[in-house]
Amino acid sequence: MKKAIIYIVVVFMSLLACKAQKIEHETICGIFYKLEKGKDFNTSYTVELKSDSTFFLVVGTAAGKPQCTGKWKIVDNEFILLECGEITDVTEALSSGYMSQREHKLQIISKNKIKYKDVVLKRKKQ
Repeated sequence: MKKAIIYIVVVFMSLLACKAQKIEHETICGIFYKLEKGKDFNTSYTVELKSDSTFFLVVGTAAGKPQCTGKWKIVDNEFILLECGEITDVTEALSSGYMSQREHKLQIISKNKIKYKDVVLKRKKQ
């Protein structure tokens, strides 16, 4: 019985020690980038998270460079929610630089890696 109690205490303490550390707002700020080289064309992904809670997202493809800016926030210490700002010029929505999806959810892997859709972006060294 004594061994069982010790075992339970050790397991419980191990679980507490493995709890994910809180990602601070300032820690995750920076530029994250990934270049995927394809057979016919390349795709680049850039996310810049600024300390004033604004962001810049651009996806470079052969067809264009859709991009958006807006506000970001950390959700449940696991995700980054990007909310693109409203467009003011109708012609912007018709251009190849317009990003039709206005909300994006990125997964925080570590302070140096985030996942956008199925692509892992790494922090650019400054």
